[in-house]
Amino acid sequence: MHECISLLWSLDGANGKRGQAFIFYYSLLLQLLLLLMLLLLAAATSPKAMSKSSLKLYWLLLCLFTSQAQAWHDETYADEPAADEEQLLVQFQLGYEQWERQCEPYEKQAEPAVSTRIARGQLAEPGMFPFQAGLLLQLRNGSYRQCGGSLISLSFVLTAAHCLKDVASGVVYLGSNNYAVAATAAERFEVQTQQFIIYPGYLGFGGYNDLALIQLPKQAQRTAKVQPIRLAQRFMRQSYLQGQLVSSAGWGALGDGKAERQSLEPTAEDNLLHYVDVQVMEQQRCICYFLPGLVSAHRHICTDGRGGRGACDGDSGGPLVYQWRNVSYLIGLTTFGTAEGCELNGPTVYTRLTAYLEWISAEMGLHVH
Repeated sequence: MHECISLLWSLDGANGKRGQAFIFYYSLLLQLLLLLMLLLLAAATSPKAMSKSSLKLYWLLLCLFTSQAQAWHDETYADEPAADEEQLLVQFQLGYEQWERQCEPYEKQAEPAVSTRIARGQLAEPGMFPFQAGLLLQLRNGSYRQCGGSLISLSFVLTAAHCLKDVASGVVYLGSNNYAVAATAAERFEVQTQQFIIYPGYLGFGGYNDLALIQLPKQAQRTAKVQPIRLAQRFMRQSYLQGQLVSSAGWGALGDGKAERQSLEPTAEDNLLHYVDVQVMEQQRCICYFLPGLVSAHRHICTDGRGGRGACDGDSGGPLVYQWRNVSYLIGLTTFGTAEGCELNGPTVYTRLTAYLEWISAEMGLHVH
């Protein structure tokens, strides 16, 4: 986009060419944006329709449009130096071809889709996750959103940035296995937007840089039911964690098709904290499961969803926990999963905490190892 706008305003204005160039390139840009919007709409409404052939079609059309632009530009401005669109196109094509080659071994397992979403888990014992926070968030339109979080100090809760999007206020519940029940919570805090610290690199959508801090209005009291969790150690990276057993916890839907039933006919168990033990999966396999660019090699960590186990609707922002030497460490927070369902063997994607330790420590004044 920046390249296109720069090109528009760098054209020579002599002989009325600026107006012609502006109309031509503006029309071209609109066509590309429309095509991209259709592509994203297809991904949101029918993920299976977003196959490799669809991506190749977009790449070919992009090449065609850019070739038309280059031909027109060369004909009209034969005395001007050629722009570097060709080099940019080559980079795009090489990037896609590299993704295609890397993902070829996983092609049969690939099932591209995406959405924010503990299915087939177990009921947590009281005090099992003393750092678990329940977030009841009121949106600006008056509706409510359910999310999870982790108490990482007596003053801060860590959650997903997308949980706080369009939020006007909220309530944080600590020290209870019940979701958003004041009578059973050890502590309850009302929070406002000025207490939200969104990671500055979060774009407002998608799963990149999807983390945020909530500063509590006063310190929580440390008890057997309320205890902060330690942040991941620097060595807890992909090469170390791959294949390790980790735990994800939350108050979300207990499986596909159960979110609506839970809201209409909730049972006592629906409102209780559940967890699931899953393995950290190979990062390249996770990257290839989704569309190119959705999963980062360094900023995400994925758990294997085989057996229909993983996070589900309402678990966003909740903790991914690794036990090392009998101590719990927060290694990730729930970001997104497959749009088609929680029990369809797809990975759950989490924000990888080791990629953000410096930012968290700077905002909280913590010493991070």
